[in-house]
Amino acid sequence: MTPNLAKYAVLMCMIVFFAQPIHMGLWLSRVAEVQTTLGLTKAQLALALLGMPSGLLPSLYFAGRTVEKLGPRRALLIVFVPMLLAGILPSLASGTASLFVALFIFGVILPFAQVSLNVFAAQVEKKFDVKIMNRAHGFWSMGIMAGSLIGVQLAALGLTAAPSLIITAAILTPTLIVIAYALPQIKTAQPKTKAQNALPQIPTAVWLIAAVVFGATIVEGAMIDWATVYMREIADAISGSEGLAVTVFSGFVTLGRFMGDALNRRFGTVFLVRLCIGSAISGLLVLVAGLGVASAFLGFALVGFGVSTIFPLGVSATAALSDNGEARNVSVMTFGALSGFLVGPPMIGFFADTFSLSTAFLLLLPGLMFSFWFAQRLSGNDRE
Repeated sequence: MTPNLAKYAVLMCMIVFFAQPIHMGLWLSRVAEVQTTLGLTKAQLALALLGMPSGLLPSLYFAGRTVEKLGPRRALLIVFVPMLLAGILPSLASGTASLFVALFIFGVILPFAQVSLNVFAAQVEKKFDVKIMNRAHGFWSMGIMAGSLIGVQLAALGLTAAPSLIITAAILTPTLIVIAYALPQIKTAQPKTKAQNALPQIPTAVWLIAAVVFGATIVEGAMIDWATVYMREIADAISGSEGLAVTVFSGFVTLGRFMGDALNRRFGTVFLVRLCIGSAISGLLVLVAGLGVASAFLGFALVGFGVSTIFPLGVSATAALSDNGEARNVSVMTFGALSGFLVGPPMIGFFADTFSLSTAFLLLLPGLMFSFWFAQRLSGNDRE
């Protein structure tokens, strides 16, 4: 094991985390265009968008098993092409049902790439004794942002969603394959007995880690879906500027992830988790107060920083539980954690119909308080 190999592994980890979500970022920049083209109401679009989490969550179980068997590098080599092809399908939809099906298919395939990325990063962390998970997810956020900027630029050139996604997929296909081939093989292949091949039971700690991460992901999902509505209805923002709330929120998520590894090394995981969760709680209280545009941006910034590091830390803590079954464990934790994206937005919406959106945000506080109290679960000290 040489320092050069460690540096190379970390570099390739950042590159693959950045490149993988570019195509998805482009799609996210064109959702409104597809809604207009198909003539969908907000309710119809919301129903169609449920296709991705509906496919993603059950697929995580099989993704964990597959990555455990093949290894993350080989799994990425196999999944990148179908992932890019599936990413084109939503732009070819003709209505609510077909858009739901297209996103469902994309959601089924996506976890195989996501689990592979997270397991690879966890293996790099364990083998070279470095903390890179937050930084890696920071590059993933940058990949989403880069994809969205590409989508905006192609739209300015007059390209609609379908040709934009097709052209970008054609460019990314050889690029991603080359990147996957260049990834170092972190784990050496060793003969295993049948007993070694049999995965152990899922550690109880996995579910506790998922519960802690869920407290943050339910907030993240709610902020992404309801930030612009909050700016219009509660903060009385100038029409056309509502989207800046998402920009501020996403920007501080990215900033927090790039700062996370350094803060983790200097102050420890428990301190970092409680710092972030405390920031998220403070931000929510600012939003509940509803004091205007400036305070709203401050609230979204605090919440963005607050949720930034929790999921990456959850991946590291889960992977650290065991060397056997780490992909399966990561996929199970991810299933529990990402359920927050499915639960949070509709929960806030139903409650806001009866009361107000700012009051509905209070529903997110108990989960954050739970995460603050059980922060030690993300310290990676539950290894079996």
